[in-house]
Amino acid sequence: MTTAPLYHQGEIYLSRALRQGGDTKKRPVVIVSLDVRNQYSTTLLVVPFSSDAAALSGNPCRVLILAGEGGLERDSVAMGDLITTVEKRYLERGPYGSVSTESLRRIQRGIQIAIGLYSV
Repeated sequence: MTTAPLYHQGEIYLSRALRQGGDTKKRPVVIVSLDVRNQYSTTLLVVPFSSDAAALSGNPCRVLILAGEGGLERDSVAMGDLITTVEKRYLERGPYGSVSTESLRRIQRGIQIAIGLYSV
């Protein structure tokens, strides 16, 4: 019997096109949903990364993650204002690694700002 892979909060994967806002390229994503949800759902809550430093542009929902962390090859911006669901089958490669506890906390704060649970 083959068991399904386990997906953990904070892990980084390469995802097929997320199709939000016209995005059609593969990009790394970090899983932000709880492990128990990941175990029972066919989807994951993820935050996409951009390698374009201009994506920060003072946006408090976005977090800079330095190259090397979580297996990222270059400095990347976690875009907490673009949290989305992705079907597990759309994850192509990974996990490359995991973000630190502190980085995950900062990404979660960005999500909270984006949805109005925390103000800046």
